[in-house]
Amino acid sequence: MTSVFFLAVTPFVSAMTMDDVTTAVEQELTFTDIEVSEVPSEVIEAAKKEFPGTEVEKAQVAEVSGEKIYKIVVKDADGVNQTGLYNSNGDSYVPEA
Repeated sequence: MTSVFFLAVTPFVSAMTMDDVTTAVEQELTFTDIEVSEVPSEVIEAAKKEFPGTEVEKAQVAEVSGEKIYKIVVKDADGVNQTGLYNSNGDSYVPEA
């Protein structure tokens, strides 16, 4: 049923925030906490590029069709958390419709 949700909103993705997309993906995937040191450097670099001036606070991993998906939580100087989803190469992860 959740995958139908993605099909229904695909034309409207531009109106959704990254937090909305992240929340929807989290409902589909089961993430496990891991040490930041276990995350590929490409993923850390991608998170720092997407969210400049932040520090990595937390890392989690899930698996989709044999591919690892990393959830990276970063914090900025004001203490605001941001979340990004990436594959092992550091490319942003977008769930398939």
